[in-house]
Amino acid sequence: MNEAFDPVVAVCKIRARKRLIADAIQRIIFVMKPAAPRPRKAADISVKSSMRTLEILEYCDSVQRAVTVSEIVERLGYPQSSTSVLVQSMVNAGYLTHDINRRGVLPTGRVAMLGRWTQPAIARPDLKRLMQSLGRITGQTIVLGVPFNIFIRYIDAVPGRLAMRLELPVGTRLPILASGMGALLLAQMEDEEIADAHRRTTEAFSQFGPDGIRASEIADLWNENPEIPPLATLMKEIDAIRARGYAMTADGIALGAGIICTALPTNHGEQPLGLGVAGLSAMIERDRDMILDAIIEEGRKLDIAVAIKRGPQGRT
Repeated sequence: MNEAFDPVVAVCKIRARKRLIADAIQRIIFVMKPAAPRPRKAADISVKSSMRTLEILEYCDSVQRAVTVSEIVERLGYPQSSTSVLVQSMVNAGYLTHDINRRGVLPTGRVAMLGRWTQPAIARPDLKRLMQSLGRITGQTIVLGVPFNIFIRYIDAVPGRLAMRLELPVGTRLPILASGMGALLLAQMEDEEIADAHRRTTEAFSQFGPDGIRASEIADLWNENPEIPPLATLMKEIDAIRARGYAMTADGIALGAGIICTALPTNHGEQPLGLGVAGLSAMIERDRDMILDAIIEEGRKLDIAVAIKRGPQGRT
């Protein structure tokens, strides 16, 4: 005998089957789902802390004195609480130490030893003395620049002494094809290397725009209107730099900024190294000959040969 149909029981059975099917689908999805990646927030925090550690060291190097946590917060735009923790961690690890008054911190000798083996010329005390003497004579900011792929970085700096001076912190990043220091460093390379740098820069710019180069904020003119010069135009400029032994730009990629730079001697196999005297463009143009003479004379005193070529009347 057939069991009487009960609509309430039928609805319950349908709902039970739906739950079973849903549970089965969920189990399949769970098995097929890949392992969850590390939370992005935690990864971002780790990367940010690492970058801030390096930026603090670079800031200390640019001002060349003890700095306080409040100064780091103000100048680098970091949160107060996390900066205090990070600085104390760097002290605990031996990369920073307190000054004699314990009001500020400065890098230890451990930092000074890092990376010296990669570019021995950079660590030469005579180069630092050359930078310091040029800073005293010219009053301008003195920088060392090296090439990094399709851009250049300033890896050392002696701050200017003038009231109206140009601040170029260590780590400043500029396009190698559009900056004065970049042209100077390219002039030390083979033509094939220059063509390769031009190709890679063009590809990065075509694919990502200015973000492919990520120039520092000081390159305001270039960031606002980025442009890659044709290879023929670039090579003409390179030939002129090779002939006179120095590069000079004014209001090129940074509004109101100028630089005169020349190559420094390096050992075989080391990357090119450039010395720059940077300041307000009007002052660099006005004092060009004085700056060039100072580089030559101070280099001679320290037995550092520079490539600057001067004419019969002492002028380029």
